[in-house]
Amino acid sequence: MDLLPALNLIVASGGLLLAVLTVVLFFDLLFLRGRLFSVYTRTLAWPAIIGASVGSVALSLVYSEYFGFIPCSLCWLQRIAIYPQALLSLLAFKIRDAVNFPIYGIALSVCGLIVAVYQYIYQMVPVEVLTTGFMPCLADGSNADCAVKVINLFGFVTFPFLSGVVFLFLIAVYIYQMRTPAVPTTLM
Repeated sequence: MDLLPALNLIVASGGLLLAVLTVVLFFDLLFLRGRLFSVYTRTLAWPAIIGASVGSVALSLVYSEYFGFIPCSLCWLQRIAIYPQALLSLLAFKIRDAVNFPIYGIALSVCGLIVAVYQYIYQMVPVEVLTTGFMPCLADGSNADCAVKVINLFGFVTFPFLSGVVFLFLIAVYIYQMRTPAVPTTLM
């Protein structure tokens, strides 16, 4: 069995589950004012933030370094938004900063989300439109094309989709953390 298709299926399925959880979290935040999940996020915010950010970094490195996929310029911009969050979340957990860190996390996640949405739209535009020069990929001189779908499952799950889901999830957890700051003790 080839490892890459199996990993793609696992990553895509996990991303869809994370998308459902993110929708539920935002529904709770917007309509129930966080009453439903604030108790859980108080204890699970740090493992969720660290797991999502470090996991995203690890997966991006596995795909580029192990499987040899060259990241395009838009992928690099998304990496610029997630890589510091992995390091900063570990540092914020260590120094018990649940007050200021979410602000920086939200700022980085919003920037990454904007790039992810742009690239997702770019990938979903038909090839005929792309060849006319509409919505160009950044010119970086590399061999990577921003329209290439390394993961393309279920007709809509691609890397930018998964990246956007992770950024939205992190934003939701940061908002919960700002509303009810949890004092980190251990990571489980």
